[in-house]
Amino acid sequence: MSWVTIDSDRCDNCGICAIRCARCFTKGKEKISVQADENCCIVCGHCVSLCPTGAITHSRMDPDNFESVGTPVTYEPDSFMRFIRQRRSHRHFKGKAVSKAVIHQLIEAARYAPTGSNVQGVEIIVLEDDQRKKALSDLTIAFFAEAGLEAAEKLKTMSADLPAPTRLQLEKMARYRDTMMQAQSVGYDPIFHHAPVALLFHSLLETSTPKDNCVIASTTVGLFARTLGLECTYIGLLEIAARSYPPLAEALGLPEGHRVQSVLIAGYPRLNYLRVVDRNPIKVRWE
Repeated sequence: MSWVTIDSDRCDNCGICAIRCARCFTKGKEKISVQADENCCIVCGHCVSLCPTGAITHSRMDPDNFESVGTPVTYEPDSFMRFIRQRRSHRHFKGKAVSKAVIHQLIEAARYAPTGSNVQGVEIIVLEDDQRKKALSDLTIAFFAEAGLEAAEKLKTMSADLPAPTRLQLEKMARYRDTMMQAQSVGYDPIFHHAPVALLFHSLLETSTPKDNCVIASTTVGLFARTLGLECTYIGLLEIAARSYPPLAEALGLPEGHRVQSVLIAGYPRLNYLRVVDRNPIKVRWE
């Protein structure tokens, strides 16, 4: 049975649905036929969104969530470019909580981020509790402490035989250990940076583009957060530790087959950057 139905009384046979989705729709001389199921339909909703007469209904989607676009939202290019250029990674936050209402807005922004094959498989762990954040931070630091010791030992015993890239990576890991241990010793959290909220984006590994899906969702949240007066930064260290350190993986309690793919901390910024910063030009090859 088709997931999609067409109201013949409302359909004007314009064929825009068949243009967008020839896999499910076929335009005939007098009517359009449809057979949408798991063999062809990814439940993207484009057919419902495009139909000018509202003749299409999708049984797997809530019709109340198909709000009219109305007047398209437009952005002045220079202003939007300034918005992008003014984004900074923030690690210093005011001691002000982020309300549940605001966090729900962030989650709603992630909900509408695109995913590969429309799998919509991104899930989020919201960390607000300070003790919970400290426990996960301590486990992340413990991982880098162990990895840093191993790196330092390899540098001591094998340095002359190591390729330059490997040696540089080991030196970096050893420095991470020293930096984190020092910060922890004076009561500073080098993982979550005392942010009031952290968002851990995770996904099933055996799905379409899991890493891309989570990064796109977290980037969408990071940009939207700025409209709410929040600033963010990505925490790749926890992501690395979560896939390499069993005690941390166990503490996270992810669903089976899932992996943390992106981590974002957010809060009200304590620092106000007065200038955009320089960036190297992107290398481009035109073909």
